[in-house]
Amino acid sequence: MIRLLLFTAVFCGTVVLTADWTAVERDVYIPWDLEATPLQIETDSTLGSNEKTWVWLYNKDSGYIGTVAVTFSSPIQYYISYCTAKATDLPVQPPVEVDKIWTITKSETALIITCNDVEVLNYLFTDSSDKNCVPKYDGKNDVQQIKFSSDDTASDFFRPSGTISLVP
Repeated sequence: MIRLLLFTAVFCGTVVLTADWTAVERDVYIPWDLEATPLQIETDSTLGSNEKTWVWLYNKDSGYIGTVAVTFSSPIQYYISYCTAKATDLPVQPPVEVDKIWTITKSETALIITCNDVEVLNYLFTDSSDKNCVPKYDGKNDVQQIKFSSDDTASDFFRPSGTISLVP
């Protein structure tokens, strides 16, 4: 099937392959290698609604690593447990569209959040004044599971990020 799509792309144009969206269930462990596969979250939450996207991160043994949260306040804020002492305004506010696709990408050194393909945060763990930030999120503590918290009121659907695009 993939070969057929790639062959067709050569003659017909761009092919984009993406995974289907899955409805968010709260407090359910989801196998997820966040370092290898960025997480996309779809929401229709609006500026000032104070709804939250609240994702808990775990290692392979279900050991808690930390939390990444986005609050739809005005302006929109983020929180990374063990790194930020409190919710902080995003350095770049997301586009104004109601339907938003947030992408969370983690490496050994940074957490990057985009919204509708606009980078709104590129957080370097070494920039934190909290001495626990780097040990919690560095490469020795890979995220292998996620869980949407019961406090999450904004996340509607999720899927892995990634596309294959070919232009003839």
